[in-house]
Amino acid sequence: MTNEQPEDLQDPIKIRRLIGLFGIVLLLLSQLLLASQPLDESFVFPRSTWITVVGLILFLSTLLIRPTLRLQKIAALPLFRDDVFWIFTAAAFSGLAAVGATLYQRNYIPVLSIWLMAGFCYLFTFARGVVSPEKIRAAIRDNRNELLTVTAIIALAVTLRFYRLGELPRVLDGDEGLIGLAAQSTVDGRLANPFALWENFGALYLQLINAAFRIFGESPFALRLPPAIGGALGAIALYLLARQIGGRKIALIAAILLAMSHTHIHFSRIVSVAYVHGAWLAPLELYFLYSGLEKRQSWRTALGGILLAFNFSIYLTAQVIVGLALVYMLIAFLFYRSWFKAALPAALAFWGGFIVMILPEALYISKHPEEFLNRLSQDGMFQSGWLTATMQSTGQSAVTILFERIVHAFLSLVFYPAIDFYGSPSSMLTVVSSVLFLVGLGIALYRVRQPAYLLLNGYFWGTTVAVGVFAVPPSADSYRMLMAFPAAVIMCAIGLDQILETWGIGWEKARNVYAFSTASVLIGLLILNVWIYYGDFAGQCRFGGNLESRFASYLGTYARTVESESNIYLLSNPIFFYGSHASTDFLSQRRPIVNHADSLDVLNPISGETIIANPHRIAELESWVRLHPGGTVHYLYDCRTTILMAYQLP
Repeated sequence: MTNEQPEDLQDPIKIRRLIGLFGIVLLLLSQLLLASQPLDESFVFPRSTWITVVGLILFLSTLLIRPTLRLQKIAALPLFRDDVFWIFTAAAFSGLAAVGATLYQRNYIPVLSIWLMAGFCYLFTFARGVVSPEKIRAAIRDNRNELLTVTAIIALAVTLRFYRLGELPRVLDGDEGLIGLAAQSTVDGRLANPFALWENFGALYLQLINAAFRIFGESPFALRLPPAIGGALGAIALYLLARQIGGRKIALIAAILLAMSHTHIHFSRIVSVAYVHGAWLAPLELYFLYSGLEKRQSWRTALGGILLAFNFSIYLTAQVIVGLALVYMLIAFLFYRSWFKAALPAALAFWGGFIVMILPEALYISKHPEEFLNRLSQDGMFQSGWLTATMQSTGQSAVTILFERIVHAFLSLVFYPAIDFYGSPSSMLTVVSSVLFLVGLGIALYRVRQPAYLLLNGYFWGTTVAVGVFAVPPSADSYRMLMAFPAAVIMCAIGLDQILETWGIGWEKARNVYAFSTASVLIGLLILNVWIYYGDFAGQCRFGGNLESRFASYLGTYARTVESESNIYLLSNPIFFYGSHASTDFLSQRRPIVNHADSLDVLNPISGETIIANPHRIAELESWVRLHPGGTVHYLYDCRTTILMAYQLP
């Protein structure tokens, strides 16, 4: 007899890696628990030591496993398949990140790193053997000209969004100041958790803004940098989605239209409206979803699900995309069963990626549902009581009001001016763009039986109905419809292409005429959109909503220049006073300012102190200065309006 094992037994790597994974998970958990414990020298070993020991024993035990016939049979079970292992690894890491996020951490970077590793493991499950550096290099080589064209579009988008980013608009509105202060508070406290929520902004997004502060300083430029980057990324994401739906011509036209859009330019240059991030994340998510279903490539849909979960840590637009994806797949299952059945594994990969990666955010939401529903509670049509109040004041039925709200949301694209958080008398789409959009909308409805156009219609109408039915006031539609804007721009491109085709100068019949006609339209729209934003809006002092909002920004900017050792007094009144807008605190770096509502005669400032007058009390300060000369006078102007006067005593 002999104890030697047969030579053909395979190394039980599948069993060893699973046991090793359990050990690594326990080791990571023990370190997260250790990092969350306050320093206490009263005991020798921390409470999580036993978890560390068990994890280490498990991992080291893998070195003792030897190949046997029984282990080989066990390793052949479905539980030990490669794809099952990597999905389980992703779920374990994401669950670990969820647990770690609930614990107090001095630094959440390890938690975030574990979460990102979960996404990598899940994507690796489907991408291994399919995506490789060689294939990527080949794709770049085969599409070199197309990539150069897209690069030129990106350059246009970046130029229009980064030009004097910190100076135009010239003031910060109150919400921008609030977001800036919230971003500064992410160093510690509740918002240090990347999965926390604040006013439906993800703490992860606020931390990205704070990272910009650390690099570029706490300035308007740094505050507005993330939305500007998101705006530029929007052109890339839209190109990919439009290319998948309508081909290269449609993608090229759509990306250029988005890059030059005055509406998209503006909301890429302010931080108070985060819907601009939905305008690049949603198209990217839908691109990977649809391209994966169409090409039967699960790695694409898996990446789409991962991005959708990531979107929940940015802003609330992700909620709409979840509903859209569910409805789209349900319709595809009912009416495109043969097409969808072949793509079912890819569809499951999408939801698997979403479920795995949403675990930390879902756990936080379950513990803080009021933060997840914050915007809906404040601005929801039903929750805020707006619908009931409107029914009582107008006598209209709920159905009529809801229908009118959807119509209003739709018309904000082509008719109503973009006032809220903008101040432009123009609608989101210009006259020519509106015509192209309406034609493209008709074509998209006509082709709705095609899965690609079903998705496009769902994207546009789903977001439009969501804005109309669930959000108030109506004046906010002009910026909330940014969620539907990418779909509308694709329809504009489809409309232009169809018009030229109808006139007999389509791409297949007359390429030179088609190219010339398209270029002429796009150049004309570029000139118009640039003039609307940089000519008609940027220098006209309209941003901010009202004069008191703009004054608060000027007040903060000036207070930052005053020596920190001296006091600042503001001659205030019920309209203009310190504390009305957070932009003052952000721009002044929380510089204390004393409101003085009484007569200036009862104020007894000392040498070196500064007195600031709001627009209504400038004359009073000027009279007082004549009686107390010798100091330094400064005036700040808001276009033709003297908005602030400051006097520093000698």
